[in-house]
Amino acid sequence: MNMFRLSKTIVLLLPVLFVGLLACKAEEEELDIDSILPLVNGTLTDNGNGTVSHILNGQGLTWLKCAQGQVWNASLNNCAGTGGGTTYGAVSLQFCSTLTGSYADCTTSDATTPTATSGPAFTSCDNLVFAGFSDWRMPGQSELVSLASGLNRTSFLLLFPQTPDDKSFWTRDGNSGQSNGSEAYSVNFATNTFGEFSTTQKDSVLYVRCIRNS
Repeated sequence: MNMFRLSKTIVLLLPVLFVGLLACKAEEEELDIDSILPLVNGTLTDNGNGTVSHILNGQGLTWLKCAQGQVWNASLNNCAGTGGGTTYGAVSLQFCSTLTGSYADCTTSDATTPTATSGPAFTSCDNLVFAGFSDWRMPGQSELVSLASGLNRTSFLLLFPQTPDDKSFWTRDGNSGQSNGSEAYSVNFATNTFGEFSTTQKDSVLYVRCIRNS
């Protein structure tokens, strides 16, 4: 049986403390481990087409399985279609190429909730056409953090393989607490800092994972 061809659903079951026990059960019964791994904040489903569906607080979302620059390998259902090493072709992009000291630098001018409206990272998702959809965007901070909730890097890689860990991933949210608007939020998926968010200078280069509303 080709397990990569099956739709893999992560259902709200148990805290991730019990992943080891579930893995043993899966091995004994020849089940697909991806189908029983827990996620404490919703449901994730591998659609088998390079995307992952996500129900977050009742909202349907769809994620790209691969980081920008990586190529989805349909036969293996992973992101090793090109490149190699630890990044497998993932590209690093600036949130904003030019900073002028304003909240409007590649975001809305709203100092309370500045949101990306332009820049290399924004354009990367905004111009994307994949799986028949063209309404991809950068994720919000809460959306990107939610992918790590209840998981660790090992279990996360079952749905999002070849995710690089040497740099963080951009969110679309600028740092409203920074006086000159030069920072935006990012989320890290490395083992020791998995799911942690921080603020990063907008002209730094980080990875991007696109999302759309389902």
